[in-house]
Amino acid sequence: MTAQPLDLSPVRAQFPALQELDDQGRPYVFFDGPAGTQVPQAVIDAVANHYATANSMASSNFVVSRRCLAVQQEARQAAADFINAPSPEEIIFGPNMTTLTFNMS
Repeated sequence: MTAQPLDLSPVRAQFPALQELDDQGRPYVFFDGPAGTQVPQAVIDAVANHYATANSMASSNFVVSRRCLAVQQEARQAAADFINAPSPEEIIFGPNMTTLTFNMS
């Protein structure tokens, strides 16, 4: 059985930055590290929605902070489900991998 090439067009179409063309009409090639990672439209929409509706400290006790806490809890649950963690309490988020690694060492 011969492996068939994977059609990445539907995946690429979800990333707005991959639709950009240079002055000669060629697509850009991104060789950035993690800090420059391009994201799909769904991530852009989710971040914009968070800033518009849930941008608060989750530890406060008012509507927007409760909404922020709910977003965090849903994200932890989704991450736990994705990596098959026993519990969402085992999932932490931080500013970046370097800071998290230093904090754990």
